[in-house]
Amino acid sequence: MSREAQAAQGPFEHMYDLLTEYLKVCPDEVWAEENGGWPVWQQIAHAFWVMDLFVCPDGESMPPAPFGAEAARLKARGGEVVGRAAMKEYAAAVKFRVDAWFARLTDAALAGTNPALSKKIGRELSYMATAVMLASHSGYHLGACDAALRDHGLPGVF
Repeated sequence: MSREAQAAQGPFEHMYDLLTEYLKVCPDEVWAEENGGWPVWQQIAHAFWVMDLFVCPDGESMPPAPFGAEAARLKARGGEVVGRAAMKEYAAAVKFRVDAWFARLTDAALAGTNPALSKKIGRELSYMATAVMLASHSGYHLGACDAALRDHGLPGVF
């Protein structure tokens, strides 16, 4: 991995670590409740799912998720609450793929267009923008979920 790609990976690693810490500390009653417009578990699921969406090559399948596509896209309320153990297993599969994506990046590629994500999003995005979005999108949803912990008098992880 290039030095610049390694530096770009740092914010993603930080957000991933915070999300997985959230899986450890979130009580069941908070995990199942709605906060920020969606159930907490579903926002965490969405954050992990989007990480994979951002790095999944065009035409390749994403790993199976323990929740439906509509729930992943925040297009519909998730049905059955997905447990933290299943979410942790899914998160590890996503992390493996994101790490492999970063490992393939070169210094020169960072400024280049990410054609797969550009096609999915509908506008041109560079590989560096993809790296930034891996962290920033996750941070947004983690913030909403952290608020749920604080609403219950618990410390947040962020």
